[in-house]
Amino acid sequence: MARRVPLDKPDTVIKTPQNFGGVILTGFSSPLDVARVNADAQPYLDKIISERSSRSIPSDTVRCTRLFGRSATARETWLQQPAFLQVVNHFLRSTTIPYNDANGITLATNAILSAAATLDIGPDVKAQDLHRDDFIWQHTHPYHSGRAEGKHELGSDVSVGLLVPGVKTRKENGATMFIPSSHLWDDSRLPKMEEAVPAEMDMDEAFLFLGSTVHGGGANTMPEPRPVHGFFYCRLYLKPEFTKEEVRGWSIAAQKQAGYVLDSPFLGHCNEGNPIDLFRANDGSNE
Repeated sequence: MARRVPLDKPDTVIKTPQNFGGVILTGFSSPLDVARVNADAQPYLDKIISERSSRSIPSDTVRCTRLFGRSATARETWLQQPAFLQVVNHFLRSTTIPYNDANGITLATNAILSAAATLDIGPDVKAQDLHRDDFIWQHTHPYHSGRAEGKHELGSDVSVGLLVPGVKTRKENGATMFIPSSHLWDDSRLPKMEEAVPAEMDMDEAFLFLGSTVHGGGANTMPEPRPVHGFFYCRLYLKPEFTKEEVRGWSIAAQKQAGYVLDSPFLGHCNEGNPIDLFRANDGSNE
């Protein structure tokens, strides 16, 4: 059973993934905001389903990509909650002191959004293979004494995932399966499905997990689809999965999460400034 912690207790939230690899955040959303994000994604899902149907292609799992740009509620409400950002950046903030800096200046960068999508898991869709999300960056998990002793090493993670259910989610309709404490395994240990437990959630909750945690989407044995909204963060110096899109109308905080307003004075600059400034210069906008 996945452990639950109120989002408004971020210090307690942080301890749970350290020990178990993931945590269900209670009080993350309201059912009304879930309905809004569902509505933002639905037209894109319907279009894909219609196109597949016209070509006699099974719907299976349908994805609404670019959700960060397509849902203002997700972008500006869900993902700007201070307690949520405190937790994500606890695991993914990078802090260094350049070895040749006589002034001892510390460089600190927060997490960046890697990808955002709605996954609509159709009826009779089989369970996803168990995996770790950080494999897309070819991240490895070598043996060390801390892992053997069951101790999480802060700084070892390169990504964090967040899943927000679009409907009440149970094992029967495909709740995400994860293996508690598997983030402490080295790569020599292979997962078994019988070790996994479902992250069952109501519509005001969300499942936050480390990219090193072994997990996979569950099998949907119910007659209705099971939508879930996924948001994935990585360290600033890693390449995000998603392609950047129109950002001028987003809040400064959202632009920063997408990499258009810099945390670092060097990484990702455009003409020695913020990438968003290039858009403003091109269209004469001061927004």
